[in-house]
Amino acid sequence: MKIVCNKSELQKSVNMAAKAVALKSPTYILEGMRIKAENDIITIYGSDGVLSIRSTLKADVLEAGDIVLPARLFCELLAKFEECELTMQIEEGDVILECGHSRTTLRYMDSAQYPDFPSFDMQDGFAIFSTQLVSMIDQTVFATSASEEKPILTGILLEIEKEKLSMVALDGYRLAIRKESIQSELNGMEIVVPAKSMREVARIIPDDETTVRLYVQDRIVGFVCGDLQIVTRVLQGDYVRYKSILPAEYLTRLVVNRQSLLGSLERASVLARQSKANLINLSIEGSVMTITSDAEVGRAREEVEISLTGKTLHISFNARYLLDVLKEIYDEQIVMDFNTSISPCVIHPMNSESYFYLVLPVKTNTVN
Repeated sequence: MKIVCNKSELQKSVNMAAKAVALKSPTYILEGMRIKAENDIITIYGSDGVLSIRSTLKADVLEAGDIVLPARLFCELLAKFEECELTMQIEEGDVILECGHSRTTLRYMDSAQYPDFPSFDMQDGFAIFSTQLVSMIDQTVFATSASEEKPILTGILLEIEKEKLSMVALDGYRLAIRKESIQSELNGMEIVVPAKSMREVARIIPDDETTVRLYVQDRIVGFVCGDLQIVTRVLQGDYVRYKSILPAEYLTRLVVNRQSLLGSLERASVLARQSKANLINLSIEGSVMTITSDAEVGRAREEVEISLTGKTLHISFNARYLLDVLKEIYDEQIVMDFNTSISPCVIHPMNSESYFYLVLPVKTNTVN
């Protein structure tokens, strides 16, 4: 192998593929990334056995080659090299990296032991703008379960219809649903994608109007964005039939400024975090919602202006479950719907039906 390329372009491709590389693996080669050079194209592969990423860039390939380098070291070296033209070649069983006044030698591994990049049929799929996809992931992934007790809940459910894509996440305490319009031939398909994989997709693809194509098959889903391909295995099992738990009506509805509520909750949660329950209390009456939190070290009280329809209510929540969603809603005004102090609260933007968040309250002795 002998290649010459722009260091920054190589570093960009390597950093993307590195998102899939295992930090520690019983299979040592999965801690490396595969680099294949031929026909003036460098292809970078990263994989942890579940998530696989492939990125390509143009280069002068003077001699073709196919090797595996330790991912962490390779990324660190590229970050430290100055901005210049980089030469990579094999000499006497080692890889020589030359960039500016730097010359570094690395041991490489045989690429024959590296897992093949998953293949998928690129005939059937659908397109979505990357900014929409990133938004859908950001507004749901935080509600996935961190516990492996029910593995299926550690992923995001994708419901694909001809004209609608829905993403659903729940952890037993809260539920997030995000919808977008699409045009697809994949009607009535459901898959569950690991939350870790979806987080990496949101981090890697650009948050703009770039088109991303999704290809869904029985055990894998592929995301294609320009020269970047991301493929992940899906989780096996039946997802929770969540639609039966969605409230059909409300007794109390309030409209509130999202930023005002977020600020008040953040201040109240400073003390709430001092207790195991991370508890905040909401008292909804008239044109004001009063937020309180109590701890051994002190007490916090906040007031937020609201527009109220229906009954007054006193209800308590884990502060984090409210803060998480408020940080991911972009609208200025939000709606909060309630029934009783022991039934779920529903939160959604005032002028949009594309997002829905349900959260269970905490039962206390002080609420009605």
